[in-house]
Amino acid sequence: MKAERLGLRAGDGVIYAVLVLLCAALFLLPLLRDDDAVLTAQIMADGEVIETVELSLSAMQAFEETREVNGCVIVLSPEGVCVADADCPDRLCVKTGMITRAGEAIACVPNRVVVTLRQARAADETYDGVAY
Repeated sequence: MKAERLGLRAGDGVIYAVLVLLCAALFLLPLLRDDDAVLTAQIMADGEVIETVELSLSAMQAFEETREVNGCVIVLSPEGVCVADADCPDRLCVKTGMITRAGEAIACVPNRVVVTLRQARAADETYDGVAY
C-alpha cells in the first residue's frame, strides 16, 4: 500500500537496480585501464609526423625535455605535455595547459603544430586492424 502512494510499481525496482549497476560500472571503468601501455607524444608539423616520444622516465634522458617546432616550445615530461611558449598571436595552445591522458591534443593552428598523446603497448605498437 505504501508503494502505491509513492506511485511505484513492481517493475520500478528492477529498473532502478539496473541504473545503479550501470552507474557503478561507468564509475569503475577507468580503473580497469591497461598498466602495460606506454604513453607517447606524437608531434606533427605541417601534417607530417616530426617525432614520437615515449613519456616514461626510462625512455627520457631528463625529467623534462623541450622541443622547438615552428615557433612552439613543447615541454615533454612523464606527467604530460604542454606548450610553454609560442609566437602565434592568440597563444591558445599555451593556454590549453598540460595534457596528461591518451587521446588529448594541443593544436597551434597558426604555426600548424599538433601534439597528440597516444597510448600504445610497450612491446608492440602495431595495430591489429583499423575500422572506418
